[in-house]
Amino acid sequence: MLTFVPTLLIGSFIVFFLQHLVPGGPAAALLGGGDITPEAVEAVNERLGLNRPLFVQYVDWLMHVVRGDLGVSFRDQERVSRFIIQRLEPTLLLVGGALLVALIVGGTLGIWAALRKEHWDGRAVQTLTGVGLSVPNFWLGTLAVGFFGVYLAVIPVGGYVPLSAGMPASLHSVIAPILVMSMISTVMVARHLRSSMTLVLESVHLRTAQAMGLRPHEIYLNYALRIAVAPLITFLPLVVSQLVGSTVVAERIFNIPGLGSGIVQAVNNRDYPTIQGVILVILCAVTVLNLAADLALNALDPRIRQLRN
Repeated sequence: MLTFVPTLLIGSFIVFFLQHLVPGGPAAALLGGGDITPEAVEAVNERLGLNRPLFVQYVDWLMHVVRGDLGVSFRDQERVSRFIIQRLEPTLLLVGGALLVALIVGGTLGIWAALRKEHWDGRAVQTLTGVGLSVPNFWLGTLAVGFFGVYLAVIPVGGYVPLSAGMPASLHSVIAPILVMSMISTVMVARHLRSSMTLVLESVHLRTAQAMGLRPHEIYLNYALRIAVAPLITFLPLVVSQLVGSTVVAERIFNIPGLGSGIVQAVNNRDYPTIQGVILVILCAVTVLNLAADLALNALDPRIRQLRN
């Protein structure tokens, strides 16, 4: 909890200054191609307040954020908060759906690989998850659009149907990007859970439980899984961060108007307020997830509660 505000401040500070290192600037993007005079660039910079020192600009932006104002887009003069709200729904649906698939499929594979580690099927799962880690999302997305969307016509090629038009139609429009995005996360969850559960199953107290005659499903579900899931909980914020990054590629390939495609558009236009606002929202989400993971660990593992007390 104590790191929440410092994390947001440091993250927003780094992003604010890094975006000014990118060649070009908002003035060049707004004035377009052709011969751009220094006077025209200076006039745009003065109008947008970009001729002030960077630190002054950052403090000014931060003061507006504290008051709940994320600023106005340089490009179309739209409020950044409105831009984020309009694009949040498809991104949440993609990230939430992919996370759900990763937890269900990856969790099942991880447990299976740990319980069957000496058998061919357990080794096969471990090998396949290793191969899955090396498959890039952009290649998988392009393949899904070409084969399943164009050739077989079983999934939409692109576009997004909002939830207001009905849940089935909305889910049908995002099922392909969800499956593509969940590929890497699924194998990450499977391999992580397999490693932690293998260690737990080899521990002394579980061997003792086996020697005392407890039934296998009691050992696996009541003891081994409860301990093995703790490292996975701390790992989940990283999985969500990976999924948020995947939306940049998935939303571009499947033509979905979410935050991922929006931030690419903002970067191309050097739209600093929009970039800063979107990344601040993502930083808040990941920081809250880290906090939720700590609270969940505290509730699950009595040893952590004892250490903190």
